[in-house]
Amino acid sequence: MNAARDRNIMLLLLCLTAGIVDVIGYLSIGHVFTANMTGNIVLLGLSIGNSLHATAVYSLIALFGFIIGVIISAAIVGKQEKSFWPTGVTIALAVEAAVLLLFACLTFFESSPHLLILLLSIAMGLQTTAARKLGIAGISTTVLTGTLANFFEDVTKRFLSNNNQKVIHKDAWLRALTIVLYCLGAVIAALAEPEHPFVVIWIPIVIIIGIIAVAGTRFHGKSEG
Repeated sequence: MNAARDRNIMLLLLCLTAGIVDVIGYLSIGHVFTANMTGNIVLLGLSIGNSLHATAVYSLIALFGFIIGVIISAAIVGKQEKSFWPTGVTIALAVEAAVLLLFACLTFFESSPHLLILLLSIAMGLQTTAARKLGIAGISTTVLTGTLANFFEDVTKRFLSNNNQKVIHKDAWLRALTIVLYCLGAVIAALAEPEHPFVVIWIPIVIIIGIIAVAGTRFHGKSEG
């Protein structure tokens, strides 16, 4: 099996989990985004401008939690040398899985929405930095604006080039699939969440645990080449 292909698939699955988590935070907790901080900051501005104090607090908590997750993940993966799949990435994803598992358990009780938002955003901050450490086509699993711009820049350059073969680069296709998988995750959660609140969170948990298992067995000690 092709290890690079499998790694790309795992990155795309992380995008799927981000789409699911974002919709859970928006539909079932506080109408905030816990993965997409660009959208969350816009919601923060709207809530402040319209004196929606509760929503503003939720947005601030999501932003704070995301920053905490990024800091923790950066501390785990930051000093590690570049490799095919750094051990720190697996550790950061394991911490993310633990945070999401705690979130899932708390949903069985009357838990504070502030705490639930904090946990989801910490998990997404952890994932963002861990995914960026892989350095695949400049893709982040939660920041899609740059990915969208990069995709259309790639396509435009390819069709304006003097090369007779107008073949779109593999990285461009990967960026496009990143957006598709994030959207697919959002669709899955949007369909499931109204009838079965929070149940869909188990999809990201299972996916991330699966990624950890595959990375630990297939990628351990593998060089970048």
